[in-house]
Amino acid sequence: MSVLDHWHPALLSSQLKKKPHAAKICGKELVLYRDSQGKAACLDDQCAHRRMRLSYGRVVGDRLQCPYHGWTFDSCGNGESPGTPKLHACAPSYEVQEKEGAIWVRNQKSQSAFPAMPAEPWYHLGTLDHTAPAPLDTTMDNFCEIEHTGTTHAVFGYPLERMNEVEVKFEWTDDSVTVRNHGPAKPLPLWANILLGVRKKMLFYDHWTTYFSPCYSIYDHWFMNPETGKEAWVAWKIYIFFTPVDDDNTRVTSMIYGKSAWWFLGKDGGLLTFKSLLTSRISHEIDLDVAILGKLADKNPGIEGMKLSRFDRVLGLNRDRVSSVYYGNRKQGVLPMPRRAA
Repeated sequence: MSVLDHWHPALLSSQLKKKPHAAKICGKELVLYRDSQGKAACLDDQCAHRRMRLSYGRVVGDRLQCPYHGWTFDSCGNGESPGTPKLHACAPSYEVQEKEGAIWVRNQKSQSAFPAMPAEPWYHLGTLDHTAPAPLDTTMDNFCEIEHTGTTHAVFGYPLERMNEVEVKFEWTDDSVTVRNHGPAKPLPLWANILLGVRKKMLFYDHWTTYFSPCYSIYDHWFMNPETGKEAWVAWKIYIFFTPVDDDNTRVTSMIYGKSAWWFLGKDGGLLTFKSLLTSRISHEIDLDVAILGKLADKNPGIEGMKLSRFDRVLGLNRDRVSSVYYGNRKQGVLPMPRRAA
């Protein structure tokens, strides 16, 4: 299975305006552009004539014009030569969808399903874009364990001195890995306590499930009093998509959703009023994740020789599924047995 048989967020919608824009997925160079109606299209970033990058060209009507000799291509890749009108060419094209603040691409005729996004009471608060200076597996390692939150994260996570109190549980299938964590939260700033409705004795719950077509994790974050079962007023959910740019970099696209019990602030519970505050804090936390990945002494995805902790079981589980599901390395007729873990 080709990596581009999976849907990937290639760009944020806001990044693609009147000019074409280059993107790269797993080393494959692509160009995206909008036609005269604003609809996004995606082609290989190479003119079929003399291999010029089409991303340096311009949009003419509904066609993308090469800057070298003026050849033009439509959204299906059909090319025309102004100098030799009867000569036609074709550039590989890709299927495109624009959803949740991002432009998604995959190979034509692929049968992969588009990731299901949440509906009400969840409100889409924003979509973020980061690039981690590390390979796919190494980047996912950071986002799929919480032990680093004690030292790396500024607001959300667990305090290092109480990390031993955090409970972690793993569950998995052939196509997914779920991690459930809860424990004492880092002390929150006053604005966060008020905004989220966090009270004394509440623990921080950080649950996520990772899928591998494409590679993405759905994170559920909330605070709750374990004795009464009463939750804080605001919870949030983050979809993070991990797209390999090349062997050394991974695009991290984050879609943030929230739900609020502040009923007197309107149907959205005031979320749309303070969404900029919440998304900016989450963006800062991801900035810190990206920065720490850049400081690794060895970014090799291999885990042999590492001294792993009780939070790190997910590393091997993820690698098995990245190989078998994302890269399609399952042996024909042989699938791993379904497993569950406590």
